[in-house]
Amino acid sequence: MKPSDYISASAKKRLPAAIRGLSDKEQAAFILLRMRRDEAHIARELGVNADEAGRVIRTVQDCLVKSGALDMIQNPVFFHIDHPVNNNSHDAAPLELPDKQMDTADRLALENFYKTLEQSLESLPQDGRRLLRLWFNNEMRAKDILNFYKNIGIPLSTGKSIHETTEQDVFYAIEKNIRNLLNIVRSNMKEDEIALTPSSLRAILEETGA
Repeated sequence: MKPSDYISASAKKRLPAAIRGLSDKEQAAFILLRMRRDEAHIARELGVNADEAGRVIRTVQDCLVKSGALDMIQNPVFFHIDHPVNNNSHDAAPLELPDKQMDTADRLALENFYKTLEQSLESLPQDGRRLLRLWFNNEMRAKDILNFYKNIGIPLSTGKSIHETTEQDVFYAIEKNIRNLLNIVRSNMKEDEIALTPSSLRAILEETGA
């Protein structure tokens, strides 16, 4: 996998300012460090040897130290994965993964979650994937998305012709596809004790892209 594959163009804009000035390889290492991957894993993912992985990691660490943001890769990270309080609850505390003593089971669960999300996105109908990528990856406004669909002559999945579709319909279609994706993720997840809400899934897509 290429280092640039780890982060979309829109997510790249949301990287810390200091990290945006680094190479693609170092930016990818930052993402992996945020996900609590160790040096051996980073070396494999970047296709480099251990010495090069160590150098890249030190560059990222030094950069974060100088900018006062080392806690981004060393302190606990709160992922927007909600523990359900009950079947009707939409409010729950985020899942906190410990720093250096992360349990192996927790680490595997996190890795499985991102794999499941990726697979679920691929299972989403093509028109849904296109819409979410325009919104989250390309950061297009509803007006621009509407014009895009009008230019290619393809209707949104709202039951209306593209010429009758409004910007409000764009927002409706985005929310509909987020919920469709949520249902796919839930059906693909093996851990019944972990659940997602639409708002938490939206937050994950805003950070990682679709």
